[in-house]
Amino acid sequence: MVVETSTVVYRALSLGAGVQSSVLALLLSRSDPRLAEHGYPKPDIAVFADTGWEPDYVYRHLDWLEQQLDYPLIRVSSGDLKTNLRKARTVSGHRFVDVPLFTVNEDGKKGMLRRQCTSHYKVRPIYRRIRALAGGQRGRPFPTGRHAEMWLGISWDEVERIKPSRERWVEHRWPLVDMRMTRQDCVEWFAAEYPGRVLPRSACVICPYRSDEHWLELKKSEPESYDEAVRFDRWLRHSTKNPVRKLLNGRPYLHAARRPLASAIAERETQGQNGINPFNEECEGHCGV
Repeated sequence: MVVETSTVVYRALSLGAGVQSSVLALLLSRSDPRLAEHGYPKPDIAVFADTGWEPDYVYRHLDWLEQQLDYPLIRVSSGDLKTNLRKARTVSGHRFVDVPLFTVNEDGKKGMLRRQCTSHYKVRPIYRRIRALAGGQRGRPFPTGRHAEMWLGISWDEVERIKPSRERWVEHRWPLVDMRMTRQDCVEWFAAEYPGRVLPRSACVICPYRSDEHWLELKKSEPESYDEAVRFDRWLRHSTKNPVRKLLNGRPYLHAARRPLASAIAERETQGQNGINPFNEECEGHCGV
């Protein structure tokens, strides 16, 4: 908990490169008066954490967004998710599957792995870079009486996702919530300001938290990435020699229905339904906004 007498020495926007954080980044660059009313000046920086396995359209969107902003946008990384996951290793080299795969045991019992990829590949590298930029030194306490602010792109309709910072040196703030701005408000604002331009939703290629609608969007807009996700989903169950399978009791799936991704999405295409949307469980807004 940041004490009231502490001075803000750095302000950073955590950029997920999805709908809400992209619109927030643009509003901040334009010095929108609604933000000023709630005490939000220009941030010192926007920071995007790259898992190494984002769809190409996310990288293209970041390149475009960087040209629109009048403050720096930097990219950080703690490692390559694709390489590490295929080896069933974490960023620190430990044998562990940190992606929240859906599982089903031989007796039919369903489960889901604990999600730690957001922490490992998004939260930690962002915090590490901001702490250094704000004057923190590795292995030493953050200077007394000083703190940084981290602004997150959670919108008014997603207030249940708000979580305070676990670090004493950084305070979380949510500009879109303060502005009472919903995700749909963001979509409409962007459509009005940048007609004809697509505002992507952000998640890594194999993210199990994609809804059926989101999988279909990936399949339509970037079929190569969708095919890669299908191949990876199939590989997960290929054999017991698979390093991921060796660490699991049940059979792993990317889709919440615990079915092969290709067949589950093909069925949804036929039915024209959105299906399961577990992405509402996403955490503090570093990953999917």
